[in-house]
Amino acid sequence: MAVATTKSGPYYSSGEIKFSSLRSNFRTQVRKQTSSGSETFNTDTAAIKASELLRNVITTDTNPKVPDATENANISTSSNWKLSQFRGSIKYYYITQSNTDLNFDIGAQSWNSNLDKNINKFMFIDGICGSNNAVLPASQLSATAFNLTVDIYGSILGASGKGGGTSGADAISGQKGGDALEMNSTSGANNIVLIRTGSKIYGGGGGGEKGKTGNNGTGGNCYDSFTNYGGCNCPGCPGGWTDGGCGQNYGNHCSRRQVCGCWGNCWWQSNGDTRYNFCYKNYSVNGGTGGTGGNGGPGRGYNNQSSSLAGDIGITGGARQGCYQGGNYTSTPSDGENGETGGSGGDWASAGGNTNNSGNGGGSGKAIFGSNYSVSGTINSSTVKGLYNP
Repeated sequence: MAVATTKSGPYYSSGEIKFSSLRSNFRTQVRKQTSSGSETFNTDTAAIKASELLRNVITTDTNPKVPDATENANISTSSNWKLSQFRGSIKYYYITQSNTDLNFDIGAQSWNSNLDKNINKFMFIDGICGSNNAVLPASQLSATAFNLTVDIYGSILGASGKGGGTSGADAISGQKGGDALEMNSTSGANNIVLIRTGSKIYGGGGGGEKGKTGNNGTGGNCYDSFTNYGGCNCPGCPGGWTDGGCGQNYGNHCSRRQVCGCWGNCWWQSNGDTRYNFCYKNYSVNGGTGGTGGNGGPGRGYNNQSSSLAGDIGITGGARQGCYQGGNYTSTPSDGENGETGGSGGDWASAGGNTNNSGNGGGSGKAIFGSNYSVSGTINSSTVKGLYNP
């Protein structure tokens, strides 16, 4: 984290305090417009009265001459006013963020207890604020604040929504894209988001929906048969097979005896032939199992600024079941369908793609959300992506 605090002041640490100087510092001074710039001063030669230099503690006053601030606590609000009370006083309070910060908490910075006071305060976002978790905004204000301007020159980028089916995401639906800037100042007032040319306040894209699992293939039927040889006796058929009847093979002799003629010649004579059973069965077989749908693609976000948004290709469906014993199909089953490709993730501040599954793509992240704030400056499709009004 790279954060720097500066002030217009402190003034009058020593030396004489003149009304002309108080007029310059507290009535004519104009805040600096950039973190590296300087304050300017309007032309004003009119006399300034002590009554104009009382400390203003009205929180709804958007431009107090002498603001209420921790540093100005010694300045009287009504009576017993003295020039010496202005030693160490300030007019504006600045904090500058630079480099890269994740989930940058504006309210947690070193405001010296001035957030809920009416001094005009300026949070310069010059670097990058991002988030790796779509549940957490890239930057946030969750505190009571008055007269705070978040002055954005850099980038505030919401996180990518995870695709359905991926680690940490819903089993089917894509995750909502992350929000960029939360401005939620309960009971606060005059809090402004000032968008400068070239800045980026982008909500994250939603994750794509997980693809639907492919349908299982249709079943079929098979016919199988074989001859079960049993020697001289019919052996029957194994369990689950239908017996088609017993037969015999006349070429194969089970036993024989010797026979001799009257001339003394002898030969062998068959006494039985090999027996067998014809066995068959008809049965059903299953189709192939449907392939699992592909995971949804990730949305665009701080943590996915250039990688593909495409969903994963679904798994190839399983093969149909074959017939046993080398049999043949009498009605052919089908292979399982391929799983559906996962939905694509959404681009910046866009919803994730839907599939034919039972969920949905993740919603889009917001550029700015919350309460008690307004937005001004350069607002176009290059500087703001996503909803930004309160």
